[in-house]
Amino acid sequence: MTHWWQDLFDEKYLRMFAEARPPMRTEQEVEALLAVLEQHCDQPADVLDLACGYGRIALPLALAGHQVTGLDLSGYLLNAAKSAAGQAGVSVTWQEGDMRTLPAGWTAQFDAVLNMFSAFGYFDEAADNQQVLAEVARVLRPGGIFILDLAQRDALVHNFRPTDWFEVDDLLVCVSRQFDAITGSSTEYWLWSDEQGERQSLYFRVHLYNATELTSMLQAAGLEPLEYYGNLATPLDENPFEPFNSRLVIVAKKL
Repeated sequence: MTHWWQDLFDEKYLRMFAEARPPMRTEQEVEALLAVLEQHCDQPADVLDLACGYGRIALPLALAGHQVTGLDLSGYLLNAAKSAAGQAGVSVTWQEGDMRTLPAGWTAQFDAVLNMFSAFGYFDEAADNQQVLAEVARVLRPGGIFILDLAQRDALVHNFRPTDWFEVDDLLVCVSRQFDAITGSSTEYWLWSDEQGERQSLYFRVHLYNATELTSMLQAAGLEPLEYYGNLATPLDENPFEPFNSRLVIVAKKL
């Protein structure tokens, strides 16, 4: 059986989702990440960008002097990341793979692991999502940090919109959403017509969590949450986590 996360991350994804994080937003997030890394890690840090995509975060962290590895399941996005790294003249180690089974040689290799832009909760089985956190703990050095940035379940439920729309390059994208309150799964269908009039679509389903659930999951993996934020922006102490923030950012430490 083919899962949605095996098919989603192609040229359509790159075009649509790149709009969701424009350069100014990326700069803001990178500035905040650099502040966290400076606070918690020796410099420069060995950083793993888990589900790195097209290198949106990995590249600027490497340009800032950190030793960065990017892992992603999508060969298409990794090729885009490699091309961007070449154009920027920056060195990043790229690895294609599944976040549930990181390379055996990576044990205790990283000072920090990042998981950005809701790249957690992809799997239908709760044990698989918990396994991702176990792998994060395995590849972190003692005292290393995990930075998790994702959509927050309580906010989605509070502000649920079954339909929506947005524009990308003058294309109107219609969004249909479903939320299963029993499983905690959020499903989205995106539909649009391209410049040639051809119907295009994207589909994805992620398991959403609130802060309470994630705290328990992290602790079960040997990762102790240190800080909670409602937005990845500096100064971080001006962005405390509140119950209905749309985003949840957790900084956790490997015990």
